[in-house]
Amino acid sequence: MAFCKDFNSRTQKFKPGTPMAVTITAFKDGTFDFTVKSPSVTWYLKQAAGIELGSGRPGHVTASTLTVKHVYEIAKIKQSDPFCQYMPLESICKSIIGTANSMGIKVQKELD
Repeated sequence: MAFCKDFNSRTQKFKPGTPMAVTITAFKDGTFDFTVKSPSVTWYLKQAAGIELGSGRPGHVTASTLTVKHVYEIAKIKQSDPFCQYMPLESICKSIIGTANSMGIKVQKELD
């Protein structure tokens, strides 16, 4: 019962239906520890672009277009993840742009 209450309190900031990664460690004495990570970058990119799937041929066919502002907002969210908390925001943005390119999502300064 304690696990459910603790899990619900840590995940209440996410909207229902949002996928998230959780790492659970159970100890022999019956205690537990878990880490809740934010959804994947690909999920955020698809939500921001309003698409369900990326391009089948990235680099040839563009699935959608996003602005640098979208990338920055996703990077600010991802910076709270345990693995990204010590990374500079610029590095996280570059990684997100690389992921967007591999999905066939074009990143522009401003939308036309």
